[in-house]
Amino acid sequence: MDFIFDLYGTLADVCTDETPDAFWDAASKEASALGAPYTGEAFRTAYLALCADEVQKRAEEMPEVPIEFVEPELLNVFIRLLRDRGAEPENAAVLARRFRERSTLWIRPMPHAIETLDELKKRGDRTFLLSNAQSCFTVWELESVGIAKKFDGILLSSDAGMKKPYIGLFELLLSRYGIDRENAVMVGNDAIADIGGASAAGLLSRYVHTWSSGDRPKTLPDTCREIGDLSELPGSCRAIKRGC
Repeated sequence: MDFIFDLYGTLADVCTDETPDAFWDAASKEASALGAPYTGEAFRTAYLALCADEVQKRAEEMPEVPIEFVEPELLNVFIRLLRDRGAEPENAAVLARRFRERSTLWIRPMPHAIETLDELKKRGDRTFLLSNAQSCFTVWELESVGIAKKFDGILLSSDAGMKKPYIGLFELLLSRYGIDRENAVMVGNDAIADIGGASAAGLLSRYVHTWSSGDRPKTLPDTCREIGDLSELPGSCRAIKRGC
């Protein structure tokens, strides 16, 4: 059996805040220390403009993907933030990590995440990660919550150039790792991105409601069941079959 997991809000509990002026002041100082002088406001303005530009550039590269589902590669933003002020772009990954660390209020495994992944692997199931996430942020965050090596395959939206619930991202994961949709379950906390996307791709799913899910969905697809928490997942569908 193959289990496809969302990351943030499902396996990892994370809270970030990029709104305070103090955050942008600190980020500008990090950039300045790497040779790219900015004020806080100048850094914020440049960052947001470059994010929008990277979306547009990727949309032009992938015209088959609707613009609302296009995902940029934010590492390119940090490269350009440095390069535009004459600094070495090789430090972009450092700047990106410090940016993310400063915006993060907390990050930790969700309850039962690690033991559930371990139990699934122990009984011979495969586990995959399908996340709307930026590789320049997420790779080290997977390490920090202790789950980096617990997957048979990982697909991040920034690497694919598209994000959930776009069906193309699901199809890319299925084809890349040889996943049989008749023997697979999507697990997520977002009724639209995770569950709606899985339904469109013909996948069974399990919905887990967490604090970051927003309002509890009034309805779920017939192909989805809600579980109380991740500890219920292994026993919720021991043998995949339509309607289980």
